[in-house]
Amino acid sequence: MKRLIVAVLLVLATFTAMAADLVNVRVAVHANEGGAPLAAVAQEKGFFKKWGINPIFTIVESGPSEMTAMRADRRTLDIGYIGAGVAWNPIDGAGNQLSFVFMDNLSNSEMLLAKKGIFVDSNKNGRYDFDELYTGLKGQTVYIEVGTTPGGWFKNLIDLINADKPTAEKLWISCETSSYLAGYTAPNNNPANKVTVVNTLNANLPAGMATASGGMNIVAGFSPATSTILKTNKNVEKIATTVSHFPPEKSFPSTWVASDKWLAENPQVAQNFINALLEAAFWRADNLDETMRAGERLCQKPVGTFDPINLVAPTKTEYEAWFSTKESLGYKYMKALYDSKVANVPQGNPVKPFEKAFADKYLLEGLKILK
Repeated sequence: MKRLIVAVLLVLATFTAMAADLVNVRVAVHANEGGAPLAAVAQEKGFFKKWGINPIFTIVESGPSEMTAMRADRRTLDIGYIGAGVAWNPIDGAGNQLSFVFMDNLSNSEMLLAKKGIFVDSNKNGRYDFDELYTGLKGQTVYIEVGTTPGGWFKNLIDLINADKPTAEKLWISCETSSYLAGYTAPNNNPANKVTVVNTLNANLPAGMATASGGMNIVAGFSPATSTILKTNKNVEKIATTVSHFPPEKSFPSTWVASDKWLAENPQVAQNFINALLEAAFWRADNLDETMRAGERLCQKPVGTFDPINLVAPTKTEYEAWFSTKESLGYKYMKALYDSKVANVPQGNPVKPFEKAFADKYLLEGLKILK
């Protein structure tokens, strides 16, 4: 009996020692396909524990609130997942600064949805081409939470639609939220070509689209709002997504960003955190459905809430190829994100160059370690 008690005590002592060796890291995740599953896999599969990390998760409601928490003088978050909407923050050289530290996935979460009948498939090919999008959007109002990823995503969609149009015929955006139009120049002022963007919380889009008349007719949003709309409203159709209409250089990556102060004070912890994310990413590529279920468990969402169609998850081979040289595809994705967001840095603030905004050393070292 004494031997059994001693054995049990030794086991408990071992687990206590292991727990004591773990370093607390305050981690932000988003309750959608891109924002939570990778971290959930790192936790459930033991990758965080393997690398000495004890993640303290916060499920944030939006990117702007996450950035506020991470950049505060009394920071409450150390590292977190973000979409493209708030990706100007690591480029901003003022105040408590951040850096990109990891490229997570290519988001297909952003979608343009509309009530049936607004857009016409004149070619009868089951897909709206850019001319059909042009005709459908002329003079319309689109509801978007402009500070999130769909804000920049919609601007890029307009650019793609306008690509082959004469200047006088191009669509142009009007919005009462001045920050959304920072760095934007309308190609003309023809009222017939105006597309009005109304800043609306992403979470409010399903209710707005549910109204039969007098509500929202066209929205650009991200999951889970878009998934909810499509599942619950048979009068709404999918008009455009990243995968269906965007070339690679317009396909924004979703990333992880971290506090520069935290990185400076905890370089090995930061490296270990990225190592855990990388191992989780390698596993995710071969187990996408299971990864979605892990994310749902972390966010306490019903099974089936997260749809893997809403993201493109790189494989180990792709990570290695995409970051093999500074000219490789991963850097092109990150530079495209940087270029699209640099204009959103508040006027008068210093702008960090791309090489400073993207602290790629953690990702590169992780790829070496896990080769």
